[in-house]
Amino acid sequence: MKRIFFILTLILFSCSIEKKEDTHIITAKNTLSIERNAEPVIITQEKIDKVLGKENQVKDIYFEDKNGKKIPFQKDDFNGKTEYCLSIDFKANETKELYVKISGKDQQNDFTPYTNIRLGKDANADGIFEDIKEERRDPDHLPGSDPVLYQAEGISWENDKVGFRIYWDKRNGKDIWGKTTDKMVLDSVGLPNTPSYHEIQPWGADVLKVGNTLGAGALAIKKNDKLYRLAETKEAHFKVLTEGPVRSVLELKYKGWKVDGEDLDLTEIISIWKGKYGYNSDLILKGSKQKLVTGIVNINLKKDTLYILHPNKNKTFLYTFDRQSEFKDNLGMALIVNTNELVKTEKAPNTGTGRSIDGNSPISHTYYVELQKENNRVSYSFYAGWEQSNSAFKTKEGFEDLLINEANKQVNPIIIE
Repeated sequence: MKRIFFILTLILFSCSIEKKEDTHIITAKNTLSIERNAEPVIITQEKIDKVLGKENQVKDIYFEDKNGKKIPFQKDDFNGKTEYCLSIDFKANETKELYVKISGKDQQNDFTPYTNIRLGKDANADGIFEDIKEERRDPDHLPGSDPVLYQAEGISWENDKVGFRIYWDKRNGKDIWGKTTDKMVLDSVGLPNTPSYHEIQPWGADVLKVGNTLGAGALAIKKNDKLYRLAETKEAHFKVLTEGPVRSVLELKYKGWKVDGEDLDLTEIISIWKGKYGYNSDLILKGSKQKLVTGIVNINLKKDTLYILHPNKNKTFLYTFDRQSEFKDNLGMALIVNTNELVKTEKAPNTGTGRSIDGNSPISHTYYVELQKENNRVSYSFYAGWEQSNSAFKTKEGFEDLLINEANKQVNPIIIE
């Protein structure tokens, strides 16, 4: 009997040792006294290697919470680094333990997709649009080309809250997909024989009139007090850098952008995360020291007002709020910028009707910001709050609260230990 008891004790002790050795914990801290739902969490490969130890550094992993539930994540490799991206809910001032698990051969990590990038191309003019992950735009591609080459006129990106698109021609305007579903829908929007996205559908609609404006964060240059739209360029390239359940990132490269005698190159990296009502843009300008410009359309404002707030010392946000959607209901639009990159806020003249499609008309009907930094690298975030997406956006105060919280989150990211 004593021998049996000794063997059982030894087995239990061995199991506890094995469990202890297989438990790898990373701590994630919310340092703000606000709830953070679907908050981006980035864990570097270096941190993972340190936690796992040398013997496990070549093995695949996954993440669990304290209750043993898998946490959706993706592993991204670009810009010469590897990182793991998660989207996690935090209570105010909450610290969470994330359990890093070694993945077995049969381990499945099939998570519901909550972000998406779409460039549909009808290369054969047969009405069939292929999902393109990398593309060089033809120099002679014009707005309103017939037959239609690109689905919905260009590149779209979305998450479970909102979507955006860029008219990928010399207009390079940005538009908003208002969403009423958390499903990924833009793969099938704008295809032949489908309902018009200018009318409200079960998933939502195109909610913005762009015209000659900068729409939802389109780009320009300010030189000698004149605005130059990011228009015709010698080359234009698109590439999906990553696309997953937690975030999607795309790259746009423009070469040979002629601005008043200068020949410029511009790279824009656009990212969208699960659970956010906006996208982030990181810009690199080469060939000039001029000011980069982005803005917010003001065509449908009933009250011509731009609100500007400084929620902390590092961020400034500018926003409009009015019954300015294409459906005459409430829509808030905002830019969050780095205060040390913000040069000036201006308003483009309200000239013309704001309804050009050729890309040649001057920028109009736009509140815009001039951004500049010594290394010619600047960034901004664009947010859109349509009242049919979230009842909080039925009021100006509801939209402003979102912006204050987002600006504070940006300067206080989740701390990984």
